[in-house]
Amino acid sequence: MTNLNTLISYLSDLIEKIFSETFNSYDIEDLTQQQLHYLQVIVRLHNPTITELSRELKLTKPTVTVLVDKLVSRGYVRRVPSDSDRRVTHLHIDEKGKIIEQIRKSAYKQLEKKIGSELNETEIVILTDILKKLAGKY
Repeated sequence: MTNLNTLISYLSDLIEKIFSETFNSYDIEDLTQQQLHYLQVIVRLHNPTITELSRELKLTKPTVTVLVDKLVSRGYVRRVPSDSDRRVTHLHIDEKGKIIEQIRKSAYKQLEKKIGSELNETEIVILTDILKKLAGKY
């Protein structure tokens, strides 16, 4: 393994550990990592349609529909008909989904604290710029 590869592996492990510990402390057992990811994307897209979600996830609509059905049946997401076109349905985060998002934000805060405790201000600025570049944002 190259040094970069090893560092990415360690960073991935650190992030996974923080998320696992955070979610385990709330006793969330009925969601898989994949379902947690889908929920996160639904939040980020702000009430997407199945088509928009499938496009973002690069999956077929039937595949996404099956997973969304599970999130709906467990009370994390609800389907809401569009005001402008009743044939279109948007995915909204339900109360249980909002709780999951708050738990996720708590995990992000813990990761932020970890980074802040290990890096000085200059290093944080550099890391932020690098992460922006990698994420293709800004």
